[in-house]
Amino acid sequence: MPLHATRSLRSQTHAGDGEGHGLTARPAFLTIDGTAGALGALRWDGNGDATIIAVHGITANAWHFDPLAHHLDGAAQLLAVDLRGRGRSVDHGGPYGIAEHGADVAAIASSVDGPVIVVGHSMGAYVALDAAARTSDIVDVVLVDGGTPLAVPPGSDIDELLETTLGPAIRRLRTVWPDRVSYHSMWAAHPAFADGISIDLERNLLADLVEVEDGFRAAVDESAVRIDGRQLFADPDVRELLTRRTVPTPVIRAPNGLDGSPPPFIEDDVVARFPEHRWIDVADTNHYTVLLGPRGATVVADVIRSMLPG
Repeated sequence: MPLHATRSLRSQTHAGDGEGHGLTARPAFLTIDGTAGALGALRWDGNGDATIIAVHGITANAWHFDPLAHHLDGAAQLLAVDLRGRGRSVDHGGPYGIAEHGADVAAIASSVDGPVIVVGHSMGAYVALDAAARTSDIVDVVLVDGGTPLAVPPGSDIDELLETTLGPAIRRLRTVWPDRVSYHSMWAAHPAFADGISIDLERNLLADLVEVEDGFRAAVDESAVRIDGRQLFADPDVRELLTRRTVPTPVIRAPNGLDGSPPPFIEDDVVARFPEHRWIDVADTNHYTVLLGPRGATVVADVIRSMLPG
């Protein structure tokens, strides 16, 4: 299958480093240029001229789009980026922030031949909106359980909000796991995965890990999470990204939140504030499984297919 990308993007493929032999096989590992240094990425080949650039959540990485790649089944090339401070970009060093990530994604979009659609999950949805505002090379955006202004009650302490929302995730980042089994056991006990973890999902979650002296830890820079998370709550430009988006945009929403139960990450009053956008609820999913689970990944893939040219 042809790779619709520029010569520079092709030349940065690491030959033999994970290259797959089918449209839904293991992806190729890439190193691509952002605006301030190299970033890791994964590429699943596909048909047609379009490229889907995928942007992960605040403590996630490019591997979290592996389920989507399988459900797309080669309908388009999928290029998932490790944002600064995550995955194979964990040692990037910053600076961090939604605008910095958005500039990286816009630069990558401009390096790819053909139309580009950006899909962003959770924090990645805000990055997708920022990137799309920067370049006409991005022809469309799909938001997955993110991109909307987060609730900030009057008089709130932002640090307390961060601790309430991201505290469990930050504690996970600080943990050194003695082995991969203990990390898997933590996720298996997470209420968001009460229906179980498939073999494929297990592989992708274990890809979060990097080896350290006493075991394994998540490949995420805590300072990046804190800086990005603070902006989601307190930066007026970030909070107005969806308001400034004049193109009707699909927003795929889970009915359950971070802990696998209501309320949803995007609450009903937010939906009512933005009737110009296309709201798609995926029953029986939560903030994680709306992308990582088969039901959610199927819907995301179907929405993307409906937006592909031709």
